[in-house]
Amino acid sequence: MLKPLQLALDLFGDLAQQVGRARARPTPPVDDPARAPTGFIYELRQSERRRSLSIEVHPDLRVVVRAPLRSPRHEIEHFVAARAGWIRAQLEHFRRAPRVPLLPGYDDGAVHYYLGLPHRLRLDPAERHGVERREDCLVIGGRAAQDIASTRLALEHWYRARAQEEFAEILAQCHLHPRFQRYPCPTLNIRAMRTRWGSLGSRRGMTLNLILIQAPRECIEFVVMHELCHLRYHGHGKGFYKLLDTVLPDWRARKRLLEASLR
Repeated sequence: MLKPLQLALDLFGDLAQQVGRARARPTPPVDDPARAPTGFIYELRQSERRRSLSIEVHPDLRVVVRAPLRSPRHEIEHFVAARAGWIRAQLEHFRRAPRVPLLPGYDDGAVHYYLGLPHRLRLDPAERHGVERREDCLVIGGRAAQDIASTRLALEHWYRARAQEEFAEILAQCHLHPRFQRYPCPTLNIRAMRTRWGSLGSRRGMTLNLILIQAPRECIEFVVMHELCHLRYHGHGKGFYKLLDTVLPDWRARKRLLEASLR
């Protein structure tokens, strides 16, 4: 199971639509320390479809800068330099993070998470086909228990169904906050994404990562609130964080819990 730990300064947009369209080239640090950070290199990816600058720091210590195709180089360098401290902090975070298996097992007794709680798989072909939650177990029955591929597919369908229910309820509750009442509630989309917890687009609505269904509910609420704040602010400036502080004062603690839960 691929678990995203990448932290992005700008969650706006859909990475999947950019892959294959972006033009990528490695970019070495600029000699002038006033214009660009030192101590790391970054990969610049420019795309015709992109409308804003963003930075991504990945668990494998890659730093990716995304920019509109015609963005001036000096503007990109200034953007990176202004966030050098944040980039270094994230690189250090990933260097210190413990190495854990990215892919869970699908055999009997393997542990999977649902809303932050561990559940052991119990494979029993004699049970009804599909997945059923029983206390701290996920019972996989019928044809779904016959091999790893069938178990994995059945579990993914179960997670997606639970995510649709839980995420829709959380989105509806969070949107009730008075600061969001002036905006229509975004439509909900659920996808398995490699590098984002969520995104918000004017046409696509709110997209949440399927893997969030494995995190505690307060973590899902944080991601939803974060994305709802983008109804007012597209970027992550002072206004955005002031609004986030207002609607979810403990968001920093929730963010840390999310990063620890889905490592």
